[in-house]
Amino acid sequence: MKKPFAFLAGAALALGVAAPFAQAASFDDVPDTYGFYREIQYLSNQGSISGYADGTFHPDERVTRAAAAAIIGRALELDGTKTTTVFSDVGKSSFASGYIQSAVKAGVISGYSDGTFKPDETVTRGQLAIFLARAFKLTESAPVAFKDVSPSSAAYPFIGKILSARITSGYGDDTYRPDQAVTRAQFAAFMSRALHPSFATGKKLPAFDLDFLDVGQGDAILLSFPNGKNMLVDASRSDTEVKEALAGLEAASIDTFVATHPDADHIGGADYVIKNYHVKTVIDSGQDHTTQTYLDYLTAVQTEGAVFKEAQEGQNISPDPSVTVRVLHAGSDAADLNDGSIVLFVSYGEADYLLTGDAGEEVEAELAAKYDLDAEVLKVSHHGSDTGSSQAFIDEVSPAYGMLSYGEGNPYGHPSASVASRLQKAGAEMYATPDGTIETWSDGIFVYVKQGEDPVPAPAPAPAPAPKPAPAPAPAPAPSVPADNGKVALSSKNLQTEVIGIKNSGSTSVNMGGWKLVSVEGNQKYTFPAGFILGAGRTVYVTSGPNAKEQRPTYLKWTNANIWLNSGDAAKLYNSAGQHVSGLK
Repeated sequence: MKKPFAFLAGAALALGVAAPFAQAASFDDVPDTYGFYREIQYLSNQGSISGYADGTFHPDERVTRAAAAAIIGRALELDGTKTTTVFSDVGKSSFASGYIQSAVKAGVISGYSDGTFKPDETVTRGQLAIFLARAFKLTESAPVAFKDVSPSSAAYPFIGKILSARITSGYGDDTYRPDQAVTRAQFAAFMSRALHPSFATGKKLPAFDLDFLDVGQGDAILLSFPNGKNMLVDASRSDTEVKEALAGLEAASIDTFVATHPDADHIGGADYVIKNYHVKTVIDSGQDHTTQTYLDYLTAVQTEGAVFKEAQEGQNISPDPSVTVRVLHAGSDAADLNDGSIVLFVSYGEADYLLTGDAGEEVEAELAAKYDLDAEVLKVSHHGSDTGSSQAFIDEVSPAYGMLSYGEGNPYGHPSASVASRLQKAGAEMYATPDGTIETWSDGIFVYVKQGEDPVPAPAPAPAPAPKPAPAPAPAPAPSVPADNGKVALSSKNLQTEVIGIKNSGSTSVNMGGWKLVSVEGNQKYTFPAGFILGAGRTVYVTSGPNAKEQRPTYLKWTNANIWLNSGDAAKLYNSAGQHVSGLK
């Protein structure tokens, strides 16, 4: 998602506002059943709000006028540099002084007739209507029929404007309650509706699917667009592999095929796809090759009459106007085939995917210098090889998810432990195709990920030539990351609901793959899945019993059976080396 907000450390402490991050925080006091859960998650994804050090959000806490000015000021990208203001009670040292003064100049906010701003006073619903109508330059107005809003009140015309924009509809008793203090949850709801139309209309965009197929040592990525069209990016290393992977999905036809580059592990099944899936358009990197696999691919294009196009940087190759699939790089004259890979940036509403082919660090550095690469999902370059995915590049992308496509037991050592470590350091949750096809979808706001049975929701720089893939892969371990206990500890235990909380209170993410949670009374053990990353400041809940759920990164499902003894059961946590890390009696 886009993260347009810039933040100052001082304001972060005062507002509970944090620097932008790709993956939304999970707040202990905002369950997914909470009325404004999606709005809070959205602003958390955007980086405009965050919780407190104890993992809570305090949704019912009131918002001050200074805090509101700062948050809105960041949304408008106003100058937040501390400065002298026109108000006698807002000194230069105030964390919000810059935003307050800038917002005054922009005509967004004003003070009181006595020359004060009253920065510590709570914002009322009437004041918030004025702030938002001015901030987002709302012009259209709807009739105001609330029995507690007088036409002579200062907020009256602005309430009409936010009604027209569907930012609010008031209460069921025909009141607006203009003098009521605004809570953090209400502020999140109003702001989200002002920023994104789907929150205002209550209508979600249709799903856009992007799946990373399990095709062994190769790449194949299927994009299924809301208008029913499909695009396949790369086609594995053989007809058999891509045939089996596609057979488990619902794509009856593929309108567009993209060959990122002509290595066999990317076009090995291209001839099969073109012949059997009615491909109309083929987008190619423009690189030539001499292999029989490449010749079979070109022959299929000619035989089936598909339109053959060479990718051009900057063009949008999406067959659906609601989704952008932009070419960021295509090097037909690259000295190395990998560095000539087509790199695609896919955007659907606020959700972004970066698909890097096999591009190396030099290409990554060029992309970082030219584009805003911030994306929720990163297709890790070259099967996780250390020819790409530098820490600087991963930090630039800031992915919530790192998708690794490789074959078990491959002879190249993919994925590199150093790449997995970099992804962990960036707080990205890693998925790998040896564990099965990785399905993702988006409603234009959030990205959701599924691998296996249970869906999970989500709230972007000189390589040596890589060896060509061997004909048969034989089991590589899942991405390995150096063991680190960090500051992970058991934080909560509810024996009745069978929910155990584990929090990382440290400043770095921790790979919990292989860790064990133990019910002492029954000596039953839950093993954390390989590659599971608990981000800094994050809490994960291990659930069991009839209401157990898998909803990563917040919830992990142990079993639907009852595990914990209600009359008393201690919990213990062990790291992957079997060392006791934490316990709760």
